[in-house]
Amino acid sequence: MTITVAAVVGLIVGLILGAIIASLALKERPRRWMVCIRLPEELHRRLREEATDHMCSLKAEIISRLQASFSDESDRILPWPV
Repeated sequence: MTITVAAVVGLIVGLILGAIIASLALKERPRRWMVCIRLPEELHRRLREEATDHMCSLKAEIISRLQASFSDESDRILPWPV
């Protein structure tokens, strides 16, 4: 009888630990991507100057330009083929 009780207790503890680990693994996290790109020196210089003119960081300048490129041509973006 003690082996049966130990097995049941082990099963319960295993299920609880599994549920805790699964909840931590599936917890919603902010979805951000880190992208490293290589820019030609001239393009980097031009973007840096534009960022300075707009009083923002180089990162903010690149992101705003990327977002603007999608908002202007949103009708041309096609869904991924199934």
